[in-house]
Amino acid sequence: MKRTTAFLLVLVILLAVSGAGAEGIREWLLQSAIPTATPAPNAFRFRDGIRWGMNSQQVKAFETEPMTERSMQNWSVMFSDGKVVVSRFTADLIFMFREDRLMMISYEFPQGAQSAFQYLTGALESLYGTRTEAEPLKIKALMDAVNPSRYRIELLTQASQWTAADGTTVYLYYYSKSDFAITYVSPELGSRIYQTNGL
Repeated sequence: MKRTTAFLLVLVILLAVSGAGAEGIREWLLQSAIPTATPAPNAFRFRDGIRWGMNSQQVKAFETEPMTERSMQNWSVMFSDGKVVVSRFTADLIFMFREDRLMMISYEFPQGAQSAFQYLTGALESLYGTRTEAEPLKIKALMDAVNPSRYRIELLTQASQWTAADGTTVYLYYYSKSDFAITYVSPELGSRIYQTNGL
């Protein structure tokens, strides 16, 4: 009985639509196939598929390097036990999680040569376009949330930044006379860099 009712319903719909003719049916099918929403830009992917908001276990599933973990207040940090390959160079890799959600990532190049810094500037420009000057105070404010004694403002130099399609901010900067870093900041964290309580 149910099958007969369903068949009759389909038959009625087809007869109603056929009254519009073959051209009408074709137009109706084409209109229903057109997407109505513009797809969002591709989300930022780091290394082999790591994405913002992943927890530490999810990141470990993607990251093949052995990692060490440390916790500090609402933040936890996971860093590579050895150097990882970045372009033509090697660096320390650091993942920073707030309440077990990935918010920042850094490559640190201890004793990085000026030629490596210049090469990586060009490599980042090839990915994200022309660089703009970054404010060292913003970089310090971001890192202070994780470890307040990590950077000294007077040592943050040659700071540049780029913005990826999804809003990820990429910073390249020296944090001492010979050490530099590339830091990736999630759009969620980048929108609230400063502490604003009581302002």
